[in-house]
Amino acid sequence: MTLIIPNIIFVVLIAISTGYLTFLTTKGGLTDNRFIKPWEKLTQRGKIVFFILFMIFVLLVSQEWNNQNREKRNNSVLKKERDDRDSVITEGIKAGVDSNRKKLFEDISKAFLQQELRIDTVNKTIKIIRDSLKKTTINNYSEGDPVIIIGNNGIFPKDKSVMNGAYKITFKSVDEGSTNYNIVCYLLTEDKDGNDLSKINFFPKNLKLAKNAEWTTGFGSFSSPPAKTIYVYLKGSYTTLDGAKLYKLDDLYLYNSAENKVSILLNSERDKIIKLINSVPESKLILR
Repeated sequence: MTLIIPNIIFVVLIAISTGYLTFLTTKGGLTDNRFIKPWEKLTQRGKIVFFILFMIFVLLVSQEWNNQNREKRNNSVLKKERDDRDSVITEGIKAGVDSNRKKLFEDISKAFLQQELRIDTVNKTIKIIRDSLKKTTINNYSEGDPVIIIGNNGIFPKDKSVMNGAYKITFKSVDEGSTNYNIVCYLLTEDKDGNDLSKINFFPKNLKLAKNAEWTTGFGSFSSPPAKTIYVYLKGSYTTLDGAKLYKLDDLYLYNSAENKVSILLNSERDKIIKLINSVPESKLILR
């Protein structure tokens, strides 16, 4: 790396040299005409003045060389910063284009599959996915849309003889199979002492439900005796078994322990309960 000297050093040295040169030229003779040769004609003071002039010349040349090196280094730094910035921008654009291209290809592939077609990227052709002998579609894409529900009898005491606040809950995938559950459940229990709000995930990873299949799990109420009313709020998403279709879930159910029945809430009553649930900070939720 080329050494860069601060410009102030040259300024100080040139100023000192110039001042000393002025002093020398005003205090005595610089030549002796008794001699013929130029160097011999210079007095001792004259020779000192000559060396000072030469030193000033060297300082001026060195200052210019130093300034050029500084400018080259600054240009190099600016060029590197510009190249780095351009590289980051280029990589960001490339990543965005690649991501959009990949998503577009996946969306097109899924759309073709739903029409019993497949894109052959090797041969650059579109193929019909059918068994040539049976004339039936090989892929099992859903013909309908799966609906996740809790039936009228989908919530019930785990042990009717004890009534200790332990319940079973059954989810059903109606019309078609489903999987890839990303569903959070909020349980709002009401009893004579007030309300309790808890958060629970009823759907284990990799769970798959076939058409009209059921999944039964359980939960416990914090009320003793058991709560009179339990609100079950399901919020999240799930897909068809092939993952081609994504569905949103945002349903609120009411379990009446006296009637042992489940009903789905709509309109203003639904809005009131969901607003109450959303008003509770995450830190105040009971996690199960």
